[in-house]
Amino acid sequence: MSQSVSTWGDTPLTNPPTPQQLYQMQTHLDLVLLASECLIAIDSDMLLQAALYLDIDTTLVEKIKLWSNRDTIETDPLQSFTLEELRSLILIICYINQQYKELVRRAVNLLEQMTAQDKDPAKTTLLGNYLEKFRYFHPKKPNEVNLSSEQLVQLAWKLLIDLLFYSGDNGYDRLWLALLDYKS
Repeated sequence: MSQSVSTWGDTPLTNPPTPQQLYQMQTHLDLVLLASECLIAIDSDMLLQAALYLDIDTTLVEKIKLWSNRDTIETDPLQSFTLEELRSLILIICYINQQYKELVRRAVNLLEQMTAQDKDPAKTTLLGNYLEKFRYFHPKKPNEVNLSSEQLVQLAWKLLIDLLFYSGDNGYDRLWLALLDYKS
């Protein structure tokens, strides 16, 4: 499954993103990292092991600041990433989500089931823990627009569903294409 970043993806960039587009791409990827970390107990060792497995320069892992290790006054942790580093981070995030795809699938199925029964998904242990972590960590993002409690919950559920797609075999391409939408 090892994929080299230099050969990964059939979507070449003919025009590099503007600084604003790059910032939007980084912000979206950072939110995907948040959702992943809230569901999966991601730590620095897990990131390092994924980078080693994927043959990605491990110095990238040193630049990644997990949400659980962030300060509220910290600047945006992905802002200084290059486009190639973002692509490498996509590989790492999707690889980790693939390793936990059964957990992701179970969480999304539970969300669908609870919603269909018109019950509060947060009343379940799995989704309640995910949402509690999301609510705790999200306000730590500097320069973030203040979201209402309902908007924050909707964002958490949307990102959880997105993880289902990013944990699939073509998750790398799906996430890359989602980020490229910011270029249009």
